[in-house]
Amino acid sequence: MAIEEAASNCYDSQPSSEGKIMASCIKSGHTSVTEFTTFTFHVSGVSRSLLAQITRHRHASFAVRSQRYCNEDGFKYIIPHTIKKNSAAYDIYKNTIDKIKNAYSTLQKLDIPNEDARYILPNACETTFEISINLRSLMNFMNERLCSRAQWEIRELAQMMKKEIINKYPEFEPYLVPKCEKYGKGKEFCPEGKGCGKYKSLKSIMDKFKKVN
Repeated sequence: MAIEEAASNCYDSQPSSEGKIMASCIKSGHTSVTEFTTFTFHVSGVSRSLLAQITRHRHASFAVRSQRYCNEDGFKYIIPHTIKKNSAAYDIYKNTIDKIKNAYSTLQKLDIPNEDARYILPNACETTFEISINLRSLMNFMNERLCSRAQWEIRELAQMMKKEIINKYPEFEPYLVPKCEKYGKGKEFCPEGKGCGKYKSLKSIMDKFKKVN
């Protein structure tokens, strides 16, 4: 394992097949060694809105379908769950998308190039991209995006990415968790101002600590 090899350099030790040095490093906060393993995913059928969110995560490489060069005539689009189950909202949503599709096609017929016609395309427009990300950044991604406070689409993507990884590398499962669980079993707490209620908030824990002291 690349991480175990890298970590063993730091302590003049021999790499273990069980990932013991890696686990010790992560536990102590020495997570820089986890940058020596990288995962690559092909992602499709997601919105440009999700793309905007995921590119906020640093130390990841992206190759994205170009709306400048690709023809988006008749584009597919993502419908949020809240809109799907609300018939009035769905009608508004679909009618608006249909108008955008027609407008995009009309602009093309007026000899407007794709790179300029794309300005009217919605965040809902489907896209495809490749992402390569090292384990350290991936752990941060999972901490933030597996949280119930993350938006549904990127949370679902994080869940699928996690499933693919642990199917092949189950040893990484303890580290691919929402931020409330990142410090291990028995040390869970919610750092959000308004959490889902699964764990006690950091504020309530600190308030209790202040009262005791």
